[in-house]
Amino acid sequence: MRRRVKGVASARRRLKKLPGLLEERAAEMIVEHTAKVHRSGRENIQSMTRRRTGQLLRFYRRSVSRATLVGRVGYLSARARRTVFYARFLHDGTRAIMPRPFHDNAVEEHIGDFPADALGALRSAIRTR
Repeated sequence: MRRRVKGVASARRRLKKLPGLLEERAAEMIVEHTAKVHRSGRENIQSMTRRRTGQLLRFYRRSVSRATLVGRVGYLSARARRTVFYARFLHDGTRAIMPRPFHDNAVEEHIGDFPADALGALRSAIRTR
């Protein structure tokens, strides 16, 4: 005699949807963290440097690729790197200038939140019906 277990069909449907949901939640989390680091970096630039031309802030950008699940923050384009080449000297310092690590501080501020949020994204994807 064969017995039917209830709920198997719905569980199978949920499992088929899981990779897409997980990718969607991961992308949302990466967008959120990229925005946090970008916002902190901009605040650090404003507080650590004297604003003269505004180019440091103007070219400090963020980018997220949902296809590869990669978030980037900084001077991303070739034009930005050419225009604000001096950002590296401000950030890392020179013999005459003390370092102002605006980007490193922004990353360090939010790096500890990432593992917990990644786990939350995984749990959210599993719980979604």
